[in-house]
Amino acid sequence: MRGLLGFDRMVTPAIVRVLYLLGLLGVIALAGAALYQGQYLPAFVALIFGTVAVRIFSELFIVLFRIYDSLVSINQQMKDRNSSGL
Repeated sequence: MRGLLGFDRMVTPAIVRVLYLLGLLGVIALAGAALYQGQYLPAFVALIFGTVAVRIFSELFIVLFRIYDSLVSINQQMKDRNSSGL
């Protein structure tokens, strides 16, 4: 609980995964609605490009948080190196 309230641990990557799943469900619903209306080509295009777009945006967010984690790790290593007298 302390890590969550003190911003020591990031919860956003877990939220991005949930949003990814919701985005996929939205794409499937959109393609299903297009199929129901008899629009086969738009349904296929929405299904293919929609899933790719949702995946790309989700990965971009995850990459941002991994960069943040790497920077925190580098910062901690620099602090440890400076405190040990090297």
